[in-house]
Amino acid sequence: MSSNSSGGFLRGCLIVLAVFIVIGFLAFLALSTVTGIIIGMVGETAAAAASTDYTVEFVSGNQEAENRIAVIDVKGTITSDSESFGSLVANSKQIVKLIRAAKDDDSVKAIIIDLDTPGGEVTASDEIYHELKLCGKPVVAMMNTLAASGGYYVACGANKIVANKFTMTGSIGVIMSSVDVSGLLDWAKIKPEFYTSGKMKAMLNPAKPTTEEEAKVVQALVMDAYKEFAGIVSEARNIPLEKITEGELGDGRVFDGEQALANGLVDQLGYFSTAEDAALELAGLTRENCRIDRFTSSTSLADILGMFGVKAQPVTFNSLLSGTNVVLPKAGCPYYLATGF
Repeated sequence: MSSNSSGGFLRGCLIVLAVFIVIGFLAFLALSTVTGIIIGMVGETAAAAASTDYTVEFVSGNQEAENRIAVIDVKGTITSDSESFGSLVANSKQIVKLIRAAKDDDSVKAIIIDLDTPGGEVTASDEIYHELKLCGKPVVAMMNTLAASGGYYVACGANKIVANKFTMTGSIGVIMSSVDVSGLLDWAKIKPEFYTSGKMKAMLNPAKPTTEEEAKVVQALVMDAYKEFAGIVSEARNIPLEKITEGELGDGRVFDGEQALANGLVDQLGYFSTAEDAALELAGLTRENCRIDRFTSSTSLADILGMFGVKAQPVTFNSLLSGTNVVLPKAGCPYYLATGF
C-alpha cells in the first residue's frame, strides 16, 4: 500500500472518530438538558404539592360563583395505610386532609361525601367520621352502589343521608378474622413452637387452634367496637339503641335503599343531583349562586410510578375469586366491613 493510500485511510479513520466524538458530545448535552428539565419539573411538582395537597374539579352549578360545595369521595375499602392508593382503597389519611381543606376554605359552605365502599378498618372509618363531625359545615352523604358497614359508619357523620333505591347499605357490625392451619401443619408433620411472655401473646396465631379463653378475649374486643358502632347509629339516626343491638338493624345484614329508608337509616332516596340539592338547601344556596367542586388528592410521584407497576396493590384471594374491589381482612384486625361484596 502506498504512503498516500495509508495517509488517506488514517485521515478517514480520524474523521469518523471525530464525528463519533461530536455526536457523543451532543448526545451528552441533550441528555443533560433533558435531565435538568425533569429535575426542575419534579422540583416544581414537589413545591406545588407542598402548597396544596389536592386538586379541584368543577362538577355543576355556576362556574363563576364564589360560594362552593366540596364533593369528597370515599370509594373502595377504607384503610389507614399511608402507602395505599388507587381505585381499590379509600385512604383515610388523604380523605381527612380533604375534609380539613374544605373546612378551612371559607368559600366552601357545605360538603358532600360521595360513598361507594364496603367499609374497612375500624380506626380508619372512625377517623373520617370524627373529622366530619368536627368540620362545622353541613354535610350530606351520598350512597351509591355500596355504602355498607364502615361506609355507613362514615355516613352517620353527615347531617343528611341520600341513597339510591338500589344501594346496598347497613351491615352494622364488626368482623375480626383469623385462619387455623394447624391441621395442615400436622399433616405435613411440622410442629410449631411458641415462646411467649403471656398466655395470650400467641392469640390468633394461625399455626395453632384458638382456645376457648382466647376466643372470649377476641369476642370481647369485637363487641366493644360493635357497641361503639351501634351507639353512633343510635345517636345519628335517633333510633333506640336496643332496637339496633337486639333487632335486625344491628345483626350485620345489608339493606337496599328502600329498606334502609323504611328503617330510618337514610333520609331520602335519589341520585347525586338529589344530594346536591340537599347540600344547597342546608347551605342556604342555589345553583345560580354556587359551584359544586370535587376535591381530589393530588397525584404524587409515587402514585405515578405505581401506575407503571413500580408499586402495585396486592392481589387478594377474594378479588381473584369474585372480581370485586373488596379485600380480605387482615388477621387479627377489627373491621367494619361487609365481606360478601
